[in-house]
Parts: sequence; structure tokens; C-alpha cells
Amino acid sequence: MDILSKTIKKLSSEEYQNLLYEVSGKKKNKPYMVLEATRNSNIDDSELMEMLQVNASAYYTLKSRLNSKIAGILSKKVENPIQTLMDEVSRVPAHLFGNNRDFSIRALRELEKQLIEYDLNAELILVYKTLAQLHVFSEEYDYFENKYKRHVAFSLAVSKAENIFFKFLKKIGEYQLNQSDAEQEEIVMMKRELSNICELYDSHRLFVLYNIAKIYYLCNVQSNNEGLASREIEIDTTLQKMNDIFEKYPLDTFYQNIKGITNLLYFEYYTKTKNVVRADYYLNKVHATMPELAEKPTMHFFLVQFLHAKISKYSLDSNLEQLSFGYDIIENQLDVKENETFHLVSAYRYMATVKFYAKDFQGAAKKINQLRNRIALKQHLVADVDNKIFQALQYCILGEDSLCMQIVSSLKRQIKDNESQFESTKAMIKILKTALKPADYRKKMKRIAEMWNEFESINKTPYFVMKNIKLDETTLRKMCNPIKS
Repeated sequence: MDILSKTIKKLSSEEYQNLLYEVSGKKKNKPYMVLEATRNSNIDDSELMEMLQVNASAYYTLKSRLNSKIAGILSKKVENPIQTLMDEVSRVPAHLFGNNRDFSIRALRELEKQLIEYDLNAELILVYKTLAQLHVFSEEYDYFENKYKRHVAFSLAVSKAENIFFKFLKKIGEYQLNQSDAEQEEIVMMKRELSNICELYDSHRLFVLYNIAKIYYLCNVQSNNEGLASREIEIDTTLQKMNDIFEKYPLDTFYQNIKGITNLLYFEYYTKTKNVVRADYYLNKVHATMPELAEKPTMHFFLVQFLHAKISKYSLDSNLEQLSFGYDIIENQLDVKENETFHLVSAYRYMATVKFYAKDFQGAAKKINQLRNRIALKQHLVADVDNKIFQALQYCILGEDSLCMQIVSSLKRQIKDNESQFESTKAMIKILKTALKPADYRKKMKRIAEMWNEFESINKTPYFVMKNIKLDETTLRKMCNPIKS
């Protein structure tokens, strides 16, 4: 599905009709025909070219221009509640040439209060610069000039913190793919740098950025869950303060787009600490916002972290209904690009895991195969090994012996130089090979159950595989049964 199709099929009926009118007016011209055909049918490009009676070059030029026009129209509809304040900021330079200096100063001082409240540092730079120029013949010139310089430094610090924040989230994703010590050190350094910036300035925006990063760090990089449980009061206080900030600044675009993140963080925290009752409470809150999360590319990291936490929670309560809730949204609405490796791997692994627990082993194998066809994971050895062994498990259960052994052979070559690190992978390979060998059913069943318990006991190193995957007795029986249905 191309960009045009994905975009217009997400629109509501009212939004689509408005878009159709803005693009084509009331004329049933070629842009109209392209939109209608793309919205209401699964017609392919060759059929559409024939219907429009244009060649390939003209058709793709038309689609390119149509995409650009639609992007321009939709970008104007992006919610920006703070726009009124921004309009005032755009008029600041004009105050320098106003007819009444006192009036201009008073207006700028009022604007200053609002900008300080919303932590809009870049805009404050312009205000202080203009106030300094208006006071050039006054003793207050130095005061506003110093304010200007301090806010230049502050604005640079906030900008730096925002850059570190998004790189930090990206690095946590990469760390979960690779379990690399070097990446863990980078994460610690970035967290420390964020902390240092926050200590320099009293800013609610810096507070929010740092504490989102800190909680994700505690839940995903620091592995001591017992220590995590002891932080409940601290984390609850922090998240409550975040909620208060989001409510206090309803015009802040950033806050209003991420305000649901506290529910995501609560859910992940309580899942990690195995507090199922509290986790359930926040799970229902997040489920209500899943369609919105899936639509915003900037929120992909937070959404896939939620999917990881859902799988973890299933390992605690075996609630398949909760695990599978929102599956269609992930499969049909989540538009993740190939360069978002962590997000793509996480989404496919979630879908495969849902299929696995629903006993659709063919569907689970297919999802992992789709992932491996979309991207090469050779640069992410841990993630590649993990997904291959999970796929091999599906083939083992299905009785697809040759496909299972093909993956097993590939894995043995892949981990040959790092066998000491992949003990759990070696243990899982032995389980699969034992399951495929002809033997007395009862003896095989007993042996596989013992081997699975051994696997779970050693599958706790950084190079773990199939984390949070459980084999129930029915699945174990299916693995051991040489006659597959």
C-alpha cells in the first residue's frame, strides 16, 4: 500500500469529503478519480492508468503532485493549540517600531509572563532582545540584555536535552536488539548528560524529558526488578507531577500529544514489578488510546514498548484476550518504516506471539518470515538469533522438520564464534532436535519437559532467547507428537 492509499484510508468520512473538495472542487477530474479509486477500491496502478487514459510517466507525475498537495492540506490541520500565543510572538519585532514605547514594553512584559509559564525559551529570546533594544537609553538595558544572554544559553540547553532525549530512546531500542555492553554504556552517559542539564535549570519541560528517560532506563536497562519495586512511591510521585504539568499547560503542543505517556509508563512499571492488579488498571486506559498512538510516527517507540510489556504481562496471567486486544490496529494501522528496526521487529514479534498463544503456529511462523523478508537482522545478532529460534519452534510444532532443521543449521553456524554467550540458544536447539527425533512418545515428552525447565533456568543471560515465551502442556505434546494434524 503506497503513501497516498495509507493516508486517505485513515481519514474519517467527513475528513475525506473535505479533502476531496479541496483537491478537486466539484469537478470529477483526474485527481478526483485517483482519490475515489484509491479510497473505495483496491485497484492497482496499471488499472488506474488505463482508467485515466494516461501513460506511466504522466500517472506518476499526477500522483506525486497529488501527494504534495494533500500533504500541504493536511499539515495545516495538525492541531497546534498554542498558535494564538505564537501569533503574538510573530508580532514582537514590530513592537520595536511602534508609536508608543511604553505600550510596547507593557505588551512585551505580559507576553514574557505567558512564555515563561509555558517554558518557551526560544520565543523568550526574541522578547528579551526586543526589550533590551527598547531600553537602550535606560538603566534597565543591562537587565534585559543579561536576560537575553541567559535565555540564549537556556534555549540551547533545552534544545540539546530534546536531542539527547530522542537519541536516548533510539539507543534503548538498539540495546534491546543487541544487548551490547557498549550500547548500555552510551545509554548511561546520555542519561547522566540529561540529568546534568536538568540540574542547571528549573524547567518543567526538562523535568518531563529527564523522567521519561529515567523510567524507561529503570525498566529496560537496569535489570534489578526488586530494586525497581522499592521505587514505587518515587515513580508514582514523579508521574503524578507529570500529569499535573500536562493539565496545567493545555495549550502546549508537545504536552498534549504525549500526555497519555504516564499511563504507558505506569503499565510498564507495574508489569516489570509483577503487580498485575495495578497493571490491569492502566492497561485498560492505554487500550483506549491505541489507535491514536499507532497513527503518530513519533509515538512508535512508546507503543512498541507497550507491546513488549503486554507480552511480559501475559507470562504472568495468561490473559489472551488482553494480549490480543488491538492486534488489528498493529497489523493494519501501524505504519513502521524499514529503517525503524526496533519498532518493526517489535511489532512483528508481538503479532507472532499473539498467533503463537492462540495456537496459530502457522500464522506465527508466517509473521516472523514476513519480518525477515522485510529487513536483514545480521547487524543485530541477538535479535536475529531470537527470531530465528522462535520461528524454528513453530516449524517444530507444525511437524515441518526440514524447515526447522534448516533454521537450526543456520543458527549453529551463526553462533559458532560466540557459543559461550548463547548457552540458552544451544539449549533450545537441543530441545528442537530431540523433539524431531523418533522415540517413545512418553519418554520423549518427559525428556522435553525436563529440558524445557533447564532452558528456562539458564535463559537469564543478556543473550536470552524467546523471553516471556511459555510452553504449556498442550504445546509440548504437539512438539513431541510425530503425527501432526
